[in-house]
Amino acid sequence: MIAQGQDKLVNSPVCDSNACYESEFQTQEGLVKTWLCMTSGYTSNTTMTKDSEVLKQTLEYTADLIKDLRQDHEPPGGGEILAWFPTVIQMPSKGMIFPDPIKGAGTLDGKPEWQWTVVKAIEIPEEDQEKYPDPTNPGTFYKHRMDMKNVKHFDKLCFMDAAEELGMFDSNFTKSED
Repeated sequence: MIAQGQDKLVNSPVCDSNACYESEFQTQEGLVKTWLCMTSGYTSNTTMTKDSEVLKQTLEYTADLIKDLRQDHEPPGGGEILAWFPTVIQMPSKGMIFPDPIKGAGTLDGKPEWQWTVVKAIEIPEEDQEKYPDPTNPGTFYKHRMDMKNVKHFDKLCFMDAAEELGMFDSNFTKSED
């Protein structure tokens, strides 16, 4: 059973903003703290320690850009150094937020220059859904697709603006998710 503790805002070790959302969960393995900085969009949790199996799996299955943008910091309140990564939010009926390299830009401190990209989902007309099969569920079809023609970009320290563009702060954001 997972029991959720009290959530609060703390200072981000990534960008020092005071808009880093901290949440605690009690699991069978013990207490897990998670963080999502609403300024930088970086996230981590107490399982992301240097030699952890969780970090090894994350590095194995994560896109190269996100691995390249990794930062290591002490968590808010102190403790063992943790790996922090830009988050990716994907909700099939709402859209996506993801880090995206800036085309034609170089690197800064050996890391690619990047920005947040927001792509909203649009409904696929029922008569066209056969063109969009869901490979994970044979015989079913997607009802939404990402509108890649109308992407919006936000500075790498404007994650909250990107989240707002996607509608994450709307009261009905999680309703009607497929």
